[in-house]
Amino acid sequence: MITKEELREVEGSYFEVLQASGFAVTLQSKNTGHYWHLLEREYPTFRHFVVYHKHNASDGYHAQGTARDLAAAVSGIRSHDEFQLSGRRKARKRKGKI
Repeated sequence: MITKEELREVEGSYFEVLQASGFAVTLQSKNTGHYWHLLEREYPTFRHFVVYHKHNASDGYHAQGTARDLAAAVSGIRSHDEFQLSGRRKARKRKGKI
C-alpha cells in the first residue's frame, strides 16, 4: 500500500498529483506535461510498481517499465523528462544497400 509519507515525497514543485489511492498514483510532470500512472503490485515476497506513461491527456497509456519502489519510479520519470527536454536526435538515413 502506498503510504502518506511516500506521497509527501512525490508532491512538490516537480509533479502535480492528479489522483492517489492505496495502490495507484497518477502524476503530471510540470516540466514536460507528460502523464504518469504508477500502479503498485504486491506479491508474497516483494513489492514493485508498474509505470505507465502518456504524452497528452487524450492519449492512451503505454507501459514504460517497472520500479522497485515509488522513489525509483520517480527517479526514472525525472530521467525520462531530462531526455525529453534535451531533445531527441533524429535517426540518420544510411545511403546504399545493407
